[in-house]
Amino acid sequence: MKIAVVQFAINQFAPEKNLAKAEQFIAEAASENDLIVFPEDFIVGPLNGRNEFADYEERYVKHFQRFASTYNIDIVPGSITEGDDTGLYNTTYYIDNKGEIRGKYRKVNLWLPERSYITPGSNISVFDTRIGKVGLIICWDLMFPEIFRVMVRKGVEIVICPSYWCFEDAGKGMMHDPDSEVKLVNALCVTRAFENEIVLVYSNAAGRLAGEEGTDTLIGQSQVTVPFKGALDLMDHNKAEMFYVRVDKDILRDAEKAYEIRKDLQKGLYVN
Repeated sequence: MKIAVVQFAINQFAPEKNLAKAEQFIAEAASENDLIVFPEDFIVGPLNGRNEFADYEERYVKHFQRFASTYNIDIVPGSITEGDDTGLYNTTYYIDNKGEIRGKYRKVNLWLPERSYITPGSNISVFDTRIGKVGLIICWDLMFPEIFRVMVRKGVEIVICPSYWCFEDAGKGMMHDPDSEVKLVNALCVTRAFENEIVLVYSNAAGRLAGEEGTDTLIGQSQVTVPFKGALDLMDHNKAEMFYVRVDKDILRDAEKAYEIRKDLQKGLYVN
């Protein structure tokens, strides 16, 4: 399979501009790739209290359903702040090349500023696609190995993680090392691939924006990781860019032969 990963520079509170730019990336990637992945919150940017930009009508996902069928490519459209009568949810989708929704996920592990206005999801999302069994997470979920173990027990092969991850997320940690979050994300992406025998697709936003608690400087670092090799490709910067990666899933079977992690997990070890 071949995957396009977009490190997207967001025009804050300008969804029309971001959707138009997204379509340009999709049109460029479609002829050579099976799937294209965008970052968290890339359609609007952080809400910063501007809840009028939350989507209560699923209008954004419908845009990407049309893009997917028009350009014949599977799409993970970053994440969208969607609302219903139970609250606001940070939501991502997997849309196949026919425009059908194959999977939907509401972020379970919320980042600290989100907790004041976003309702956490409660379900793990693993489902079949034409490229294999896919699981969805969003940004801070990457920090929690438990969610990956649940997905592995459901047979996941490819985990896709739209993200909006910033240098400033380290808080006081920046006094110890201003590149703390870069080191954290790079370590997590490689570790999650090795310890779960998966393909991990991580798409982060680019540049700088006004965030919930000041200026957000995105770390970039979009990448695709697999066992044995680590990062197949990595954007070691925070500039807007798209890259393509070819992935042979045979490497996952080789990892299981070498490590037998999935076999051991099926024994129910370490589960109370």
